[in-house]
Formats: sequence, C-alpha cells, structure tokens
Amino acid sequence: MKEIKENIISAKAVNLLIVVSALGFFVDIYDIMTLGAVGEVSLKAIGIIDKAEMEKNITFLLNLQMLGMLIGGFIWGIIGDKYGRLSVLFGSITIYTIFTFLNAFVHDTTQYSICRFFGGIGLAGELGAGITLVSEQMKKEKRGMGPAIIAGFGVLGAIAAVLVSKWFDWRTVYIFGAVLGFLLLLFRFGVVESGMYTKAKGINVVRGSFGIILRNKKNIKKFICILLVGIPGWYANGVLIQLTPYIADSFGMFPIPSKGIVIIYFFISLAVGDILGGFISQWLNSRKKSIYLFLYFNLLMLILYFTVAKTSVQLYYIIFAGLGLSVGFAIQLFTLAAENFGTNIRTLVTSSSMNLVRAWVIPCTLLYSWLNNDLGIIKWQSAAIVGFTATIIALFAMTQLDETINNDLEFVNE
Repeated sequence: MKEIKENIISAKAVNLLIVVSALGFFVDIYDIMTLGAVGEVSLKAIGIIDKAEMEKNITFLLNLQMLGMLIGGFIWGIIGDKYGRLSVLFGSITIYTIFTFLNAFVHDTTQYSICRFFGGIGLAGELGAGITLVSEQMKKEKRGMGPAIIAGFGVLGAIAAVLVSKWFDWRTVYIFGAVLGFLLLLFRFGVVESGMYTKAKGINVVRGSFGIILRNKKNIKKFICILLVGIPGWYANGVLIQLTPYIADSFGMFPIPSKGIVIIYFFISLAVGDILGGFISQWLNSRKKSIYLFLYFNLLMLILYFTVAKTSVQLYYIIFAGLGLSVGFAIQLFTLAAENFGTNIRTLVTSSSMNLVRAWVIPCTLLYSWLNNDLGIIKWQSAAIVGFTATIIALFAMTQLDETINNDLEFVNE
C-alpha cells in the first residue's frame, strides 16, 4: 500500500510539472513572438517610419533578443546544475516578467533594445529546466511524450500574442505578457525538485561546468551536432516569418500575406508537429528516425515554398502550415540532448543548446542580409539559399548522433 501511494504521489507531481512547464513555455513563446506581432506598430509609435529603417530595426531587435537568450542559456544552465532546476524556473520567469512589463513603457529604440535583451536573458531558462525536470522524472518508456505535450501547448503562446495584438494596443500586449509571467510564478510553488538531481548532489563531481563538454571530443561532437540539427526551425521563425512581408514582396505577390496570419498557421501546425513527434518517436522507438522524417518533410516544404507559394495568398498560408509541421521535431531534439548528458550538466546542455539553436536566427538573418544587400541577390533567392543550406546541414549532423530513447538518465559526466 505504501509503494502504491508513493507512485500515485509521484504521478501527480509529474503531471503538475508537465502542466506548469507547458504554461511556462506558453508564456515564453508569447513573449518571443510579441515582437513579430507588434514590432512594426510599436516602432511606428516611437517614431520609426521609413520602410528600410523599419526592417533594419526589426532585425536588430530580434537579434538582440536572441543574443540575450543565448547568454541566458549558459547562465541558467549553470545555475540549474549547481543549485537546482527549480531555482532556474523562479529566477528566469522573474527577470522575464520585469523586463516585459518595462517594455510596455519604452519611448525610443535604446529603451526597446535594453528590454528585449534582458527579457531574452529571462526567457532563456524556462524550457530547458522544464524539459530537464520532466525527462528526469518520467519513465523512459514514456519520456518523449512529456516534452511533446509541453511544446504542443506552449507554442500556442505565439497565437495568443497575435490575437491579443489584434484586440489591444502594443503596450497592453507587453503588459499582458508580464501579468502571465507573474501568475506563472504562483504556480511554481507546487513543483518539486528532481529526485535524480537531489541524489546526484551527494556525489563528489563537478556540476554545471561547460568544460566537461569542451574537454571531451565525443561530448563536443554530440553538442555541436545537436545545434546543427536545430537550424531549420529557427531559420523558419527568424527569416521566413519575421521577414515575410519583404520576402513576399520580392516574390511579386499582391496583396502581401499578413504576418499575423502566417504566425497562426505556422504555430498551430507546429503544436501538432510537436505532439506528433512525441508519438512517432515512441511508436518507432527511435528519436533519430522521427527527426529524420521531419527533416525530409521540411526539405519538401521549402521546395514548395520557393516554387508555388507565391501563386496565391491562401496557398502561401497553407505551405506555412506545412513548414510549421515540418519543424515539430525540435522538442524531440532537445529531449535527445537531455538524454545524451549526465545529471551534473544536463540543465546546462539542454538550456544552452536550446538557446544556441534559437540564436541561429542571428547568423541566418545576417547571411540573408549579406546575400541580399551586399551581393544584390533577390530577397526570396537569398532566403532560399539560407534555408536549403540549413536543412542539408541538419540532415548531415543527424547522421553523427546516437540513438538515446532507451538511455537510463541516472548517470553523471566526469
């Protein structure tokens, strides 16, 4: 009877963790996509009118936010492995809430930049800590489904950002995001620390050190390949979504597709893809085979996007839905990352790899801009070069990774 009771409590704790992590990711994506939803409107309100200047500022703010997330990924990863996963959940959402609230009251691009950078730092810890906690507390036979549910619900935050931006002015959109962050802090008090992490604290081993990865050729190879596999998802987000009005214009489309509708189509399909990826990986008993299927589908959707999407606005939206579905492998990739490394660096690996993958937006947009502005290549052709290169690199990197779905996670890296 005692053993049964303990299992029931454990199951309840895991279910609560999944719910709270899903809500946290919802808030995370809401804030990331708020810039996409209200970027142009908010910049016009603070005096940016010129079209070229608008595109330049949107790209800069996006890259600055991603830079903050990149830095934050390492900060929160180290904290999570040294002081516990829960410390990340509390700290990251607190910082995010403060700077998202302040973002509602900016009056120039300097203030906007500061809020996006520090908001990015705050956003960086949420999902990595959640996936680590869920992976360590679920049975390996069902481990892929927890992160899939988190991501499937969480990505709907992007749709919420678009809808709220349709109903309210841009300052209210940021305030609403801050309120969600504050409410999320209240839910955090019911979440318990990973038992696996608590047990590992008693082992005399270095925790939260990136040197453990850098000093081992096998570890650094795995880490780099995980980063490379993740490029297509954030290429689609950072280039195709954020710059969709400019790419569609270079296609010669009229009317220009709505970025808000593009976001809705993309993220509804991404939510389906995240959950579907969990089922497929469990059904095939393979993370690798599941990710391969999604990457080949992504290659197909890129071909359709750059050849037939321009023929009608409705077809453009439908193909974007296909692109969203095709990058639904991302959450399985980060589960694979958690399964590859020990308890003493698992949060660091998961959080840093997740945000390094998000930071692919920076080189993707810079390469796109270089091809377009410096070499004079048409915008849609520049986007095509970046996109196909990203997916081909991801497919190759996937061949270098081992299967992890049946790995026992109760180990450390020395």
